[in-house]
Amino acid sequence: MAPSKKSSLNIQPPRKSKNVCGSVIIGPQHFAIFSSWIEKKDASRNIPYNFNLLYRASRDGNTAAAFHTKCNNKGATIVILKIPNSEHILGGYNPLQWGSNAWKSTRDSFLFSFTNKNDHNSAKVGHVNTDYGNAIYCHQNYGPAFGGGHDLFQDSDSKWKNYSGFYSYSEVDIPQSHKSGCYNIFDVEDYEVFQVIKK
Repeated sequence: MAPSKKSSLNIQPPRKSKNVCGSVIIGPQHFAIFSSWIEKKDASRNIPYNFNLLYRASRDGNTAAAFHTKCNNKGATIVILKIPNSEHILGGYNPLQWGSNAWKSTRDSFLFSFTNKNDHNSAKVGHVNTDYGNAIYCHQNYGPAFGGGHDLFQDSDSKWKNYSGFYSYSEVDIPQSHKSGCYNIFDVEDYEVFQVIKK
């Protein structure tokens, strides 16, 4: 899949139609799409991963401490954000794990967006680029953080932000709400983190 590719997905409904993953943001078909992106394929009917809900901000507390308590040292995860008053979702995949304060290097992470979660043709995926040494940033005072700059992160004030421009990932659709210096700050209604385990 090309970087920042507008998705022309031909995803068939997953064999299990019931959402057993417990998300209040997305449905089962999104997990098939995420699976195809994790495996760098254009389509996937099967879901070769278990997606286990670790954290929901509205349930567990919208703080960096709550995120790290639930998500550190759990292996690969996918973070899913819901933009208020819209069907817009976005997020990122960390194939490593959240943990100690450090930059983490990987060529397998990505950011994604759906400007309309009900229209899979609105999906866009941005795989990490040559700045893969800064693909993931772990810090006890931040929630999830992707990329140098950072490309997408929850700051210590619990606000979601991205740096003006993308450093480590190809561009995806992030709402342009308001600026503070070099950062775009945008509202998030809720967000979830799922552990990703190969079946």
